[in-house]
Amino acid sequence: MVKITTAEGPALDQYWESGPQFTGWGEVVGKYPDGTPAIVEASVGRGWVILSGVHPEAPADWGRGIPFDIPVSDDTEYARMLILAALNRTTLPHY
Repeated sequence: MVKITTAEGPALDQYWESGPQFTGWGEVVGKYPDGTPAIVEASVGRGWVILSGVHPEAPADWGRGIPFDIPVSDDTEYARMLILAALNRTTLPHY
């Protein structure tokens, strides 16, 4: 578990498998605790991309007993929002 901060709200607990950070790429939507980009967005060619180094879509059992401070349903809702933003080319609040 890692806490991700977003430009518009409280920190979110996210399932993380030592995923990438995206320094120097796109607009930063979410940050790891050390301030490096965890989630970014950008237009690429004629498309729109959102990249995430964490897994907001992860079900509770992926955590293998790791305690989360917020309900998994909040992470699932965040995953839904990221997917819809990518599909609809919606710019998310960013730093």
